[in-house]
Amino acid sequence: MRRASIPGIIFAITSFLAISTAVAKQSDTQQEDSAKSKSEALKAEDRRAIENTVLSDKRVRQIVGEEKPRIYIADPEADKAEAEAFLAGTSEKRPSRRVRAAVFNPKTNKAARVLILLDERRVLEVEEIKADQVPFSREDAEEALALAKENREVQHALGEKMERFSISESGSDARIPFAAQALPLRSTNPRDPCSIDRCLDLIFRTEEGYLPMRAHVDLTKRTVTVETRKRNEGGEHP
Repeated sequence: MRRASIPGIIFAITSFLAISTAVAKQSDTQQEDSAKSKSEALKAEDRRAIENTVLSDKRVRQIVGEEKPRIYIADPEADKAEAEAFLAGTSEKRPSRRVRAAVFNPKTNKAARVLILLDERRVLEVEEIKADQVPFSREDAEEALALAKENREVQHALGEKMERFSISESGSDARIPFAAQALPLRSTNPRDPCSIDRCLDLIFRTEEGYLPMRAHVDLTKRTVTVETRKRNEGGEHP
């Protein structure tokens, strides 16, 4: 069936001066952590460089196909061995930054995992992975909603307000009167298309609660099926 430290610090508070010193040190640490976080975040120019590097790699194209794929980029990480050597003082070379990216072509349903040496804009490793190993993104959710809106059953169920529905991200505090939420589907049943295909369930919510329906969307085959049920009491989702 488908469905899917900050180490503890013990302060011996003996005087106002000790408290002031502790607060000052904590503030400095927080500023350093914040600066470090900002420095590790990918800049727009880095993202563009990564995408260009990935797209120009022949090995990637051989796996996923020639059409422009979707690229999911993780946060950069320092090379562990180089970082340890630098911190230990056995090397003066600053650790290089490496980035992992998942590449997926919706048309071929093929995917690859790529390791990039960020500072040199060079691909180090390429390996083929299954499509279901690629994380779902908002782009997938938007595509699923567009497909659903073309389905006659969905059009009938949502009525004249159908076009007002938009994707609502899980955990978001944004108030959306007509929201569609995407739920990734994974199946372990080899007879189920969603054991291979990329599938999503869409549930729909208005200010009055969840609608008694959900749309099963197979993004790979670009098909939509609708499941309806009696409206639940209390506005719980179907």
